[in-house]
Amino acid sequence: MILSVLGLILCLFLMIFMSGLRSLSAVALFMVVFPAILTVPTVSDQRAFMRGLTKRVNDTIAEVTNTLDDQLSVKEFRRMVKTGERLPLVVSGVPGLNLHVERVASVERNAPEKWFAVFTAEPGERDREFRPAGCRGH
Repeated sequence: MILSVLGLILCLFLMIFMSGLRSLSAVALFMVVFPAILTVPTVSDQRAFMRGLTKRVNDTIAEVTNTLDDQLSVKEFRRMVKTGERLPLVVSGVPGLNLHVERVASVERNAPEKWFAVFTAEPGERDREFRPAGCRGH
């Protein structure tokens, strides 16, 4: 929206020098094309960033679980970031490892985004049942 308004202002200014922009259809076209030209590279960069980040997370999952079955797509990875859900992973046939991804807000206004992909381990059912008396697990 902001880029469309900026495009309108720029178009009104250019109307002084270019008679071809002095029609309503030319103004509407300029208001659509101008923001698109500025946003396409940004969207492309964001997609490349998400593909790279997803690949790094998938490489780590494959290294930890020693299998390629739990690979994430970019769409699934994005959903995990938005919803905060955890991905349960199985390591050597034993469940209890979870992947959690979150985007961390920065205090600075123009600071780059920070992402954390965290693996957490939970004790299995067997470990909970056979814990010796007096032992506390954290």
